Amino acid sequence: MIRIAWRNLRAHLLRFQMALLAVVLGVAFLSGIFALRATLADSYNSLISSTNTYDYYLVGKVQGEKVEGQAPVRSSVPVQAAREAEKVSGVKYADPYLVDVCMLADQDNKRLGNGKQVSILQAIYPGHSAQPRLVKGQAPQSNGEVALEESAAKRLGVTTDQRLKVYVSSEGKSVRVTGIYRFPSPVAFTNYVFVAEDAFAVLAQKPVATTAIAITAEKGVSSQALRAGLNKEFSDTAEVMTQAEYNDEINTAAASSLDFVNVFLLVFAAIALFVGAFIITNTFQMMVRAQQSQFAMLRAIGAGGGQVFSIVALQGLLVGIIGSVIGVGAGYLLTRAVSWGLAKSGFDALRIGWSWSITLLALTVGILVTIIGSLWPARAAALTPPVEAMRQNTQTQKPVWPRAIIGAVVLAVAVGLLIWASANGGQSGLGLGIGAALFLLAMLILVTPLAAIVVRALAGLIWWLRPHARLAMRTLTANVRQTANTAAALMIGVALVAVGATLAASTKASTQSAVAQQINVDLMISPDPKVVSIPPSLLDKVAKVSGVSRVDPLAGMGLFRVTVPGKNPQETMTQVTYPQFNRYGKVSAVIGSAKDYFSQSPQAPRALVSRSWAKSQGLAPGDTFQMNGLRGQETVTVAATIDTGFLFLDVVIPRALATQLGPEAADITASAGIKLETGADLNKVQRQVKKAIADNPFMVVQTQKQAADKVAATVDQVLAVLYALLALSLIIAALGIMNTLSLSVQQRFRELGLIRTVGLSSLGLSLMITVEAVLITLAGTLLGIGGGVSLAVFVCRYLADQGISIIEVPWASLGWICLLAVLVGTLAALLPARRARRMPILEAISSED
Repeated sequence: MIRIAWRNLRAHLLRFQMALLAVVLGVAFLSGIFALRATLADSYNSLISSTNTYDYYLVGKVQGEKVEGQAPVRSSVPVQAAREAEKVSGVKYADPYLVDVCMLADQDNKRLGNGKQVSILQAIYPGHSAQPRLVKGQAPQSNGEVALEESAAKRLGVTTDQRLKVYVSSEGKSVRVTGIYRFPSPVAFTNYVFVAEDAFAVLAQKPVATTAIAITAEKGVSSQALRAGLNKEFSDTAEVMTQAEYNDEINTAAASSLDFVNVFLLVFAAIALFVGAFIITNTFQMMVRAQQSQFAMLRAIGAGGGQVFSIVALQGLLVGIIGSVIGVGAGYLLTRAVSWGLAKSGFDALRIGWSWSITLLALTVGILVTIIGSLWPARAAALTPPVEAMRQNTQTQKPVWPRAIIGAVVLAVAVGLLIWASANGGQSGLGLGIGAALFLLAMLILVTPLAAIVVRALAGLIWWLRPHARLAMRTLTANVRQTANTAAALMIGVALVAVGATLAASTKASTQSAVAQQINVDLMISPDPKVVSIPPSLLDKVAKVSGVSRVDPLAGMGLFRVTVPGKNPQETMTQVTYPQFNRYGKVSAVIGSAKDYFSQSPQAPRALVSRSWAKSQGLAPGDTFQMNGLRGQETVTVAATIDTGFLFLDVVIPRALATQLGPEAADITASAGIKLETGADLNKVQRQVKKAIADNPFMVVQTQKQAADKVAATVDQVLAVLYALLALSLIIAALGIMNTLSLSVQQRFRELGLIRTVGLSSLGLSLMITVEAVLITLAGTLLGIGGGVSLAVFVCRYLADQGISIIEVPWASLGWICLLAVLVGTLAALLPARRARRMPILEAISSED
């Protein structure tokens, strides 16, 4: 059986070429993604192990209960604890871990790097730790001196003795680069800026607490004795961790933050393999039909159904092995090309790695997917009676109505789940996921009956293209399962893109509507990116601009620890509103009273919370929760729940409370509103305001509409990724269509010859095959768009609490997708049409196929 399978594969290699190519592309993409995921994780782990090199770390006590796989929330450690720790026997150095985010500009106030890349400002203690190592210049020692990590200096084009401006909290401080440091592993994407401990307090707001105290032990001190001494001294407030334990905890937190990226990359890989599996299955189904007489002969001479099954399965195994091996090689070359591109872009520190585990995993997945794709056709071959297989043209069509009934039932269940989940917005994520999965399954089941209907309808629209449209329609409906299988692969890819595109368009429209309805300003000032604060001095400059009536800070952000009764504490980025916010912003409460929030007294602090967050935490207006900051803690009452949309965070508190508590990080004024004098020219005042704040490169001045457009512009980046997913689906689907048509041409060799003899020209034959390709592509695209938009409506309703108040379908973009599908179908038909056009007519009509 192995010999027969190998002989058939070699004899019909051209028939298997598209299946091989589908396996190659899927495995190449999959192995590249595995390599990228491993590289991201290894890069972060390497960074952590390079930057945290002290012997021990004194960290705050765990707040709440530890959760497996999650980094615990710990209390802060006072900075002065470092001086107390140095008094403990066996401690040589105790250095507070001081770190903040910053932005860099040159001395002329031009942004350095890509403009939005955030840098890390960190206090360094020369000689206290092995890393980083000074490789050029000298360590920063006083105010106005900094040092850079080597790969960051290379990316930014900075050398020693060069002057820069560092923006941390608000205003930029002029500094001189005194040295260059090197970590054991180059750092990609992150710029490290090192300063002395005293200089850190000048550049950043002086902290009263830190996340950890780094400990260097005296030589000869035992680990047990040192830990015992530190634990005894700080038994009530902190605990001691080794370097490995501390890094593991940080890596756990990093892994959680990378989960979204990993899932996103795996979705791309799953789509590639899913579409490839359809192509493989379709190819083997057509091959089984083409080899029915051979299988019948084997059955007639005594071969059993299991042996016939094994022949087809072995062919799948051989295709999987060959395609996967080539795919792994292509994936390796792909990673090398990406690494080269990153190096050319200034990110040579990030080199995508490769390992034997990636090779084995990609090979295993590719081979298994190919084998699985061949099993159903193998079963069909094994179950075909020998007498029926010996007949010529035995392609019989099973009725499609059972699939229609089953699909309708699955669709009804899916819609019911989606309606229930969307009615309980934000609380039924599992129901939404199961409903969406069943909805896509129903689409796959219903694609066979629906494809025939869509093909007939599309053929009717081009009735004037006679006889090509009629001939193409008859061929496709006569082999409706084959047509549906080819269209299904594209349908799912387009459906996912339609879901994402509709969700993105609805997000964009909802954001623009929310800004227009809830923010009443003539001009708005905001930092870009939101890691630096709007300084009061800048607002003073703006207030002096001619035509400006008043300018007020509106809102900011701060990191606080929030504890809801009965739940673990969580570090939450919190919205902070200034007293003047109510003059510019409009907040509508869902439950409770927003007036209670804006008229609160300092003695009874209140907060606004998002409706979805309140549901997840079991809170309602009148309930209380605990807020902790560096300067203290306070019990806060929920004044109202609101639809935060895209303008607010989950928790909103007044500036007075934020100041009283002292945020643990990110005390940023993120927006300021400007009202103009009556009759002032908006454009003229905007230009003057820009001129007044030109010395701060990280501040932007926008009209209300521009601010809304900018918030919504992030959606366009998501759309770009979705269209990349569409491109992947179209490429692989085009291979499937090309493969189906190529095999169809071979199977219809005699039929096509007869069509030529009755007068159809070679050009007409090419046009007929092109129409077949376009009809298949459009059928899959239209079904995908219809199903995707329908599913997106339920998702949008589910996300209503997250601010999606408007459901908008991007019909223009979806129309372009349809036009692109026509182009893809036309291109996919080129090779099969060329083969059909060149076939010898006499040989074709004398063929027994």
